[in-house]
Amino acid sequence: MSAERPRIDAGLAADLLGAAPGRVRRKLDADPRVAETWEWRADDDGWSVAAGGETVRLAAPVLTEAAQVGCSCLLSPRCLHLLAAVGVLDSAGEGEPAAGEPTGEPAGTGPVDSGPETGSGALLDLAAPVDIDDAAGEAALLAWSAGAEVLTTGVRAAGAPHRAGLLRAASVARAARLPRLAAACTTVAAGVRDAATPAFTLPGYTEALGDLLGLAWRLGGGPEGPRPAAVLADVGVGRRSYAEIGTLRLYGLACERVATGSGYAGVVSHVLASGAGGQRALWRIGDVAPGGAERVTAAYRGPVGFGGVSLSHRDLARSGMVAQRVSASADGRLSGGTATTAATSGGATWWDPPLSALWEEPFADQVARALAALSAPVHRTGADLVFADLTVVGPGDSPGEDGSLLATEVGTGRTVLAVAAGPDDRVGAANLVRLAADHGAALRVVARPLPGRPGALHLLAAAPDASRPLPESWAGRINLGLDALPGRPPGHPRTPVADGARRDPESPLAPCTRVLNRLAEGGRCAASAAAVDAAVPRLRRTHLPGAADLLTELGAAAGERLRTATGESVPPPPDRLALTWLAALAYASAAAADLDRRAWIGATSGRSSRHRGPY
Repeated sequence: MSAERPRIDAGLAADLLGAAPGRVRRKLDADPRVAETWEWRADDDGWSVAAGGETVRLAAPVLTEAAQVGCSCLLSPRCLHLLAAVGVLDSAGEGEPAAGEPTGEPAGTGPVDSGPETGSGALLDLAAPVDIDDAAGEAALLAWSAGAEVLTTGVRAAGAPHRAGLLRAASVARAARLPRLAAACTTVAAGVRDAATPAFTLPGYTEALGDLLGLAWRLGGGPEGPRPAAVLADVGVGRRSYAEIGTLRLYGLACERVATGSGYAGVVSHVLASGAGGQRALWRIGDVAPGGAERVTAAYRGPVGFGGVSLSHRDLARSGMVAQRVSASADGRLSGGTATTAATSGGATWWDPPLSALWEEPFADQVARALAALSAPVHRTGADLVFADLTVVGPGDSPGEDGSLLATEVGTGRTVLAVAAGPDDRVGAANLVRLAADHGAALRVVARPLPGRPGALHLLAAAPDASRPLPESWAGRINLGLDALPGRPPGHPRTPVADGARRDPESPLAPCTRVLNRLAEGGRCAASAAAVDAAVPRLRRTHLPGAADLLTELGAAAGERLRTATGESVPPPPDRLALTWLAALAYASAAAADLDRRAWIGATSGRSSRHRGPY
C-alpha cells in the first residue's frame, strides 16, 4: 500500500464497521482487500478512490471523524465501497519499527520520531513498575475480551465484527495511554483482515495474538488471579522520550536497510559513542518514515539530519563526528534537537580502537547475549548484534534463500550460514553470492543471529580481505543491503552445506506449537482431543512434561461445555481457554528460546546441537 495514503483512527474504523449491515460485512469478509485493486488518486482535497461507478472521498491525512469520509453511493457511509477503502488503511498512531525487523510490526508506538523531547531527568527505565488506573484497566479488559473472542472463533472464521471489536479496543487503549496494547490490537485486526491473502502467516498471527493477550493480562485484563506487576515496557511510550546526555564522540560502524510490511522504510546507522570517562556504548541514528522500499536508497544517500552536520548515512557509517548536547532515548536512539551541534571527524577501521574492541568478546558469549536480547520484549540497540571473524567456505545451499554464504567462525570453527535480510533484499543477496566466490577469504562482519535457526546469521556489514578490493570511499567495508559490490555475480555451482549449517530437524516443541497454531487458526473446535492426544505422548518422549501438561489442560479447556437451564450444551466464556492457551504459548516461546540458545552455544563449543533436557 502506498505510504502517502491517509491513516485512520481505530475508533472511527470500528464505528464504520460496526454500523455496516450484515450483507455488506459478508461481502467485505469475502474480499477484504478489494480496494487495493481500485484506482487511488491524491488531490488538493485529500484522496479519491474510484470504486467501479462510485467514488470514495477521504478528506484528511489522518481520518478521525465520520465527516471526513464518504462515498457517492446511496448507502454511504454503510456501503461496501467506503468500508473496503478505509479497511486497507493503516491505523493512525503506529510507530517506527525497530531495525532488524524488516517484516515485523512497529517496535514502539506513537508517531515516528519528529524530534526529541529532552528533559533534565535520566533516561526512561522500561522495567520500572507502573500503576494501572481505572481507564487503563477497562482498556485491558476490553482488549482481553476482543482477543479471547477471536481466539475461540479462529482467524479463519473471524470477520468484520471481530475486527470492529479489536479496533474499538485499540481506540480505547490509545485513549487510556496504552500505546503498545493499542498497536497489538490493530496488528491482530490486520491479521483477521488478511487471513485469506498470501501476506498472512499463521505463526506470525499466533505470535501477535499472544502478544495482545499477554499485554492485556499483565495490564489487568482476563480472569482474576495473580500476575506480574505491569512495567513501562508493557505500557509503551506513545511519543519516545529523550533526555540530554551531553557530548559524544561518535564512530560509524555500519548502516542497515529497514523495509517493513507495515509501510515504513529507510536506514539505521549504528555508531559507537565514546563519552566522558572512556565509557563506550552502541547507539543508532535512524531515518525511517512512511514509505516503500524505494525510500531506502534516498535515505541512505541523504543527510543524517543530526546537529546540522553535512553527512549522509553512507558516509556516517564509515567516518565519525563529535556532537554536543546530544539527546538519547532509553532504547539507544540518538536524536539531535535544536540545541544539538555536531562536526564531522575521522572514523576508525574495524581493526583499530575503539571499534576493534567489539570483536574481542568471545563469539559464544556474543551469541548468548544477542539471543537473549532478541527474545526480550524490548532491548537496547546493539544488544542483538554479534561481531565475528569468518573464513569463507563457499556458496550456501539454503532452501528459500536467493543468496547465502557458508563460512566458519575463526575463534571456534563453528560453521555458519550468512543470509540476506529477506526476499526483497536483492542487493544483499547478490553481494553474498559475490563474496561466497572468494573461497578461503577472511571476512570481519557485523551480524544478527536468526532466532529459530541455529547457525544462521543475517549479515549487516562486512570487511573483506585484500582479495576483494573495494572502492576507496567505502573505507574497507560494505553495508550488505545497501552497497552493491562491483561485477556480475559468479555462476559457480553451490557447495554442499555442512550439517551444522542446515536447518535443524524438527524442534521437539513442534507438536505443541502445531496445536497452538491450529487453535489460533480454527478456534476452540480445532484443539480436538485427538490432536492433543497425539501430541502429548510425543512431548513426554522428548522429556518435555511441562508442555505435555499444558496441552492436556488446553484440550480440557477447549472441550469444556456448560448446560443451560433448559439443558442445552453451550461453550463457556472464553477466559479459561484463552488463559490456558496463553500459558502454553508463553511456555513454548521460552522453551524454544532456550533450545535455540543451547543449539547455538552447544555447537559453538563442539557439542551436539540437539538438546532433550527436561522442562
